[in-house]
Amino acid sequence: MFGRNSQNDLLGRSESADLLVNILTKETGRRKEMKVKELIEEIENDAEFVSYLNQVPKKNKKTQASYLESLNHLAYLLYLDGQEEMAKKLLDRIIQVPFEGNYNTWTFVASSLVLLAYLEREAENQVFVYKKLLLSPLEQGEESTQNIRRRVHQRFLNGDSLEQKLAKIEQASSPESEMERRLLFLTDLLKIYLFITESTCEETNIQAKIEENMEILKKYIKEHEIYSLFPFKG
Repeated sequence: MFGRNSQNDLLGRSESADLLVNILTKETGRRKEMKVKELIEEIENDAEFVSYLNQVPKKNKKTQASYLESLNHLAYLLYLDGQEEMAKKLLDRIIQVPFEGNYNTWTFVASSLVLLAYLEREAENQVFVYKKLLLSPLEQGEESTQNIRRRVHQRFLNGDSLEQKLAKIEQASSPESEMERRLLFLTDLLKIYLFITESTCEETNIQAKIEENMEILKKYIKEHEIYSLFPFKG
């Protein structure tokens, strides 16, 4: 279940949490760290993903950050297209990229973590690891920096930006643009749901919004295929 441990518990038990992360990842063999460049090389050499990557425009693979964004979006599209196991394989690799102070790349790792946590929400120990990884940026830097990041994190969990993002969805100039914005909105909802016990949002409301957006995205993809959306377009 999401939200079993509070944010303060997670942040306040750093040593024991780190130990648990180490133990769990040794047992599962799923957690190892790699640079973005290494991740890209590994994915490009995986026959299962080559056919998809070949259809992603070069401009969407131009930089490490844009390539990571494309991989993150591909994972979401695969899941929404009913290819959950393949999506998990890709997500498992993306989350191996650690936070090293660069939010340009971490944004897409964090997005991958929240989807994977949702897909594995019945595995409490594994979800605990994902939450710990998501909170890792909040534990780095000067104390003043950490405090600022925690306040921003809390405002996000309280849904401060949800209405604004809903308005952008309604103002989308095309069906494709609407779906792109819904996918980003879904990522936000999944993160709030993961930390629901620290949020002022109603769990049932967030869950309903997740299900609604997933159904809309799934319906669009069924009718137009994943190749009609980013990273294959745009």
